[in-house]
Order: sequence, then structure tokens, then C-alpha cells
Amino acid sequence: MKIDAETSQQDLQHIYDMTLRREFLRCTPLNLKVFLRYAVLFLLFPGMILGFKAGILVTIAFCCILTCILIFGGDSASAIAICVWLALGLAALIRINWGVMRRARDERRRRAIYRPATPGLKHAHKAPQRTVLKWHPGERGKLVARITVNAREKGVCAMLLSFRNYDGRRIMTGGVEGTCIVQSNGKPGQDFHALILYRLEAGNHELSWSMPGDKGALHAEISQINRL
Repeated sequence: MKIDAETSQQDLQHIYDMTLRREFLRCTPLNLKVFLRYAVLFLLFPGMILGFKAGILVTIAFCCILTCILIFGGDSASAIAICVWLALGLAALIRINWGVMRRARDERRRRAIYRPATPGLKHAHKAPQRTVLKWHPGERGKLVARITVNAREKGVCAMLLSFRNYDGRRIMTGGVEGTCIVQSNGKPGQDFHALILYRLEAGNHELSWSMPGDKGALHAEISQINRL
């Protein structure tokens, strides 16, 4: 659906909810591409749940034990060992998927809330249009840009974040509460655009974004698409 100044709050809420649902489903077994990769990895190498290096050592140890059992003619014991190994793999797969789904559920809940207004914020932009962002050094070697916007009433605010000559760095929003990235497109060397929806309570809000690196900030602009 195309979002513009005339897009209703009802439509924006629908887009917001559908995007959250899509992102949540990516973290469930319905995402076969990821699930099958996890299934093969942990069913065959359950030790990987301890980490790569520890998983390799556990796998080598199991192979050595299984080889010794077969050398000494323990066919039935080897079959039992393989069944136990696969059972451990299944248990590891269930645990990993449960953890992924739980984190995805928690993040979905945080994204579904409305951001409360922050008292004391001044010089708020009302429906900014192609406002240039100023980047400043942040924590952990990141560059951070902030802008204060005013929401006249409670609702969904659609923002378009645009970069010139995108160099491929990951762009992150400041927090996930009340935030939903609907779509992003652009390749390194081209312009990059990200459509972000925010659920905001009435009042002033500080929105922020960050990128890796302590210098060489990209030229970025923020524009509000809808009316709020």
C-alpha cells in the first residue's frame, strides 16, 4: 500500500500490525529456509548449542567414541549411541527455536506499544520535510543522529529516512518501542530509503538512528509522510 499525506490512521495501523506479524513469523518454523538450516545443524551436531568451538570438540569426541564402539563390535551399542545423539539434537533444536520465538514475541510486544511523550523536549519539528540529520559520536564506536518531532495527537507517524551514496553500513533505530520498519531498499553506491512507522502518544518525542563508525557519516534526511 502506498503511504501519503492522505493515508488514514486505520490503514497505517493495519500496515503496522501486518508488518509486526510478518517479522514474528520469520522467527517461527513457518520460515522453512531458516528452520531447516537450524534442523540440519542441531540434529547432526547438537553440541553446537554450546558454541562453535565447543560443538566441534563434542562432535569429535562422539565420533571417537562411536568409532571405538564399532571397532569392538558393539553394533547394538552404536545404534543406541546414535539414537541418543539424535535425541540430544532434537532437544537442542526445540530449545533454540523456543528461545528464538520467545525473544521474537517479546520484541513484538515492545514494538506494538505507543511511545510516551518526553516532557521538557523543546524545538520540536512539526511534520519535518527533508530535514538534514546531524551525526555525532555515540557509544561503542557508533554515530548517532537525533531529532525531536511533535505529534499533535496519538497515532502512527510515517517517516522516510533517506541516505545519499549509501555505503552498506547497517542503520539502526534508537530502541524498538513503538517502532516498525516497513520497508527498506537501496544498494551500496546508490541512494537508500527506509520507511519507518512510529506509534506515538501526543506530545514531543526524540527519534534517533545510529550507524557503525566514528567518522565518515552519510548524508541523511528525514521526512514525515503522513499528517499527525
